Amino acid sequence: MSTKSNFTSTQRIPQEATQLIKLTKVASGYVEIAAFKDSDTHTGYFCYNCIYFMKPNHCAIVTDEGQDIEGNVSQVIAPYGVCSLWTPNENEIK
Repeated sequence: MSTKSNFTSTQRIPQEATQLIKLTKVASGYVEIAAFKDSDTHTGYFCYNCIYFMKPNHCAIVTDEGQDIEGNVSQVIAPYGVCSLWTPNENEIK
């Protein structure tokens, strides 16, 4: 079977369909735990170990801005934070 193809799709995805609508930090249950700021984020239930975490300080499904569930505002998703949607990233956990 050849890997080359002359096929060209005529379908177009509307720009609106490619934009993500993210959850707020509060809606996701996100919290930054300052006591863990200097911890090894490769162990434990940290954003750094989540499949949705996008290095260095973003999340694919939770917005960066706004306050967390404790009312703190940081404008980032901290590697040492965590939310209720945490899903393990086996490539990061030690």
